[in-house]
Amino acid sequence: MMNRALRFLSSEVRGLQTAVYVLALCALLSSLLALLRDRLFAHAFGAGVQLDLYYAAFRIPDFLFVCLGALVSVYMLIPELTRRDAEGERDYIDTVLVGFSLLAIFAGAVAALLAPGILERLFPQFAEQGRLPELVALTRVMLLQPVLLGFSNIFAAITQTRHRYTLYAISPLLYNLGIIIGIVALYPLFGLPGLAWGVVLGALFHAGIQIPSIVHDGFLRRLPRLVLPRELVKTITMSVPRALALSMNQIAFIGLTALAATLATGSIAIFMFAYNLQAVPLAIIGASYSVAAFPTLASALSNGERSEFIRHIAIAARHVLFWSLPATALIVVLRAHIVRTILGSGAFDWTDTRLTAAAFAVLSLSLACQGLMLLLVRGYYAAGRTFVPFLVSTGIALGTIGLGEILIRAFGLPTVLASVQSLLRLQDIPGSTVLALAFAYAIATILGTVVLAFHFERRFRGFFAQIKRSLAQSITAAFAAGIAAYAMLALMDPLTFASTLFSVFSRGFAAGTFGLIVAGLVYALLKNSEYLETTEAVRQRLRRKPQEEVAEVAVMASAEEDTEL
Repeated sequence: MMNRALRFLSSEVRGLQTAVYVLALCALLSSLLALLRDRLFAHAFGAGVQLDLYYAAFRIPDFLFVCLGALVSVYMLIPELTRRDAEGERDYIDTVLVGFSLLAIFAGAVAALLAPGILERLFPQFAEQGRLPELVALTRVMLLQPVLLGFSNIFAAITQTRHRYTLYAISPLLYNLGIIIGIVALYPLFGLPGLAWGVVLGALFHAGIQIPSIVHDGFLRRLPRLVLPRELVKTITMSVPRALALSMNQIAFIGLTALAATLATGSIAIFMFAYNLQAVPLAIIGASYSVAAFPTLASALSNGERSEFIRHIAIAARHVLFWSLPATALIVVLRAHIVRTILGSGAFDWTDTRLTAAAFAVLSLSLACQGLMLLLVRGYYAAGRTFVPFLVSTGIALGTIGLGEILIRAFGLPTVLASVQSLLRLQDIPGSTVLALAFAYAIATILGTVVLAFHFERRFRGFFAQIKRSLAQSITAAFAAGIAAYAMLALMDPLTFASTLFSVFSRGFAAGTFGLIVAGLVYALLKNSEYLETTEAVRQRLRRKPQEEVAEVAVMASAEEDTEL
């Protein structure tokens, strides 16, 4: 039974569109499992000090993984593999494995040694509370995670060159499964360290699921050797700008987590719950379109087809706007219903619900910009220009941290805090200052995306002209969807802590469905091209009219791009 399941997962997926469907489906399933993971966290701990410690312990391992993982990214390894014969592939992978192992062991040992000092400076509040040893212990266990996920990146390059997209796409599901095992089985036995070992178990699953197929392909059958040291240096050199760009996002998270630790207990957990919730539509919409577009963009530029490059990236951008803007409007209106349905049980009380819902809504204001950022960055990567994304990422990271500090001080003014609480219906809710971090992240992301988009338009003329009509239509549909959902909610009883899960879900589902119907009607009346393409694609699928697909390598997201997995 197990062998049959592995054979199914290891089967080849031919065709770009089929690969995209696999990616989107697995992203959806992984997101659902991540929501289950967060519900279990919320039920068991609420927004309290234990989850604050848990999320704070991720900061050093995640930063290390982004730096190391980007050095062995599928974007760098796959082109090297595709131009080699079978023996050359094995020599190259052996070299990368040896080089990564040495680098990971050295970096991990240094991080473990320096962790107490770094964490004391980042989170002095935990040190004052006597919880620094606990935080250091969690961090040191989690340092195994970047090593295992780095190996998974290397294995993924082999997996994807063999068109085994299902096998790699299922890895994030297994990662979350390991964390869930940590919550359900290991925490009752070992306490908080059990949660950290659940993360390590998930990373082991992430890498391990790919091993049988790559062994079958002839890899890992001998002791790895450093056969091609010059190729290793070349790969690392090419990867450094991208590693620096990705590390900026982690620097922003480190800064935000450190700032959250200065606020009310549970602020780190509130922010991370909200961030993880908005990451679900981002993964399904923005990440799927940006990843799917990358091979086409790279191919167009390599063939000198500049106009095709701009056309394809504009098509993907229009679809990101088509889905993201109405989704943002519905999230803002239905934020409390979504949070209460997904997280509202056990220790997760009404205050936690309202604060998380407000932060969720604020972060979601940047949802479309985050999707466009993912897409435009891949456009620059396809053009071989990694320095611009690095500069913009640096600006966003520094802007997020700086703006976070400024807004926390501003929220200390009673009039400012009262205005924000009134706007988001949080009157007299303690701990509302955490929203300063959500506003900082959203504002910095929006401004950074605007800067990157204008630079992209200057570098590749014609992008704005091809998306402006769709942008206006998507904004119109989003407003209509939000108003329709709000009107539907107004006809029903207000949401309270005493509301049952079924009543919360049914009200939110009814309002959301009505909002989507209205958005669809607006798109239809405006004759939106993305709406017509989507409905036609659905009709063709229902009529079972398969289209001939070209077998090509569709590069799926590299693991280091999903910092919270």
